[in-house]
Amino acid sequence: MRYDTVIIGGGLAALLCGIELVRNGKSAAIVTTGHSTLHFSSGSFGLYNGAEPLKAVEALGEEHPYSKLGENIEQLAAKATEILNVAGVATIGDAEANHYIMTPTGALRQCWLSMEGMVTSKDGKSLDFSDALILCPEGFLDFYTQFVADSLRRLDVEVAEALFSLPELVIRRNNPTEMRSVAVARALDKEENILALASIISREAKATQTVIMPAVLGFERTDVLSRLEKITGKQILTVATLPPSVEGIKAERALRRTFERMGGVIFNGHTATEYTMDEGAVATITTSKGVTLAANDFVLASGSFIGGGLQALRSGVTEVLFGADVVAPEVTELTNRELFAAQPFMSAGIATDAQFKVMVAGQAVENLYGCGAVLAGYNPVKEGCGAGVAMFTALAVAEDIINR
Repeated sequence: MRYDTVIIGGGLAALLCGIELVRNGKSAAIVTTGHSTLHFSSGSFGLYNGAEPLKAVEALGEEHPYSKLGENIEQLAAKATEILNVAGVATIGDAEANHYIMTPTGALRQCWLSMEGMVTSKDGKSLDFSDALILCPEGFLDFYTQFVADSLRRLDVEVAEALFSLPELVIRRNNPTEMRSVAVARALDKEENILALASIISREAKATQTVIMPAVLGFERTDVLSRLEKITGKQILTVATLPPSVEGIKAERALRRTFERMGGVIFNGHTATEYTMDEGAVATITTSKGVTLAANDFVLASGSFIGGGLQALRSGVTEVLFGADVVAPEVTELTNRELFAAQPFMSAGIATDAQFKVMVAGQAVENLYGCGAVLAGYNPVKEGCGAGVAMFTALAVAEDIINR
């Protein structure tokens, strides 16, 4: 099988790159082992920490992926937001100024975009409501009401707490492993459960206009929150649960559906294991299921250590498929004993040229690009830029392929 472009990886970078390619007339295939780190998302996307992220990135060193994007970051941010919205991932936020989103632990964290309906704050010091009811499914294992309540009280919000139950959830509670985020969200896909929950909200929230719930309002459906608001007349906000994140899963599914609807092909459950070269360019890759794919261009979006794109051995950090050149600290310096300090291993990744073409044995491979978490030179956790780097480098790579 032959495509214009084959993308190795199935996360945020791979999906945005693929969508941009196919909507510009390129045939593209994604080869992915399985679920991506979007399943750990707290419902937000980070560009860079700081009140004004676009200004903050101007001071970054040349080793940072953002530095290779030049002055295009604002335009890439607008395009990334557009693609998310086209896919049905509705967001709020502005690249000019970060806002704050409430995390599963109740802490407020800076972000560039957050999914609509989440608890957010413009300045991290106040909220736009003064009282709220936290409503949680009884026996739910992935949400800690007290963390959220304590955080709200520190922000001068008067908080009440209540549990609710539905017949279907009572059955699930008999097996504790069933009371997890995805199972509860699937239950709330059903119209009868939505109507029952609306009745509970109207009864429990008589004294307040704002109801806060764990982000489990539907799995297949995207209208559950708006339906509940319309029926009850209340403002309903959500906070992401501990992983797996329903909001992250829904975002991944929406992006996958968009890619396939536009003509892209996904080889799910496939791991790229071999490749061939022809006159200095990658000619084909072969997957763990024996499928060989040829293409004019290849994109390595295989992720970092969690995604499986990088591997840490006693001898050092390696890129697992092409043996690409890696930029990483010495093995003895990969970690910092201070838990909350920047961990050096997070900045490890592959070397690329100015167009994100992958370096192998000191030479850029003409038709092999890298994007996302597999790249070297940045710390996605400490800098809060993991999503931004994934999306912007993916779109830059797609643009270079489209214009070749």
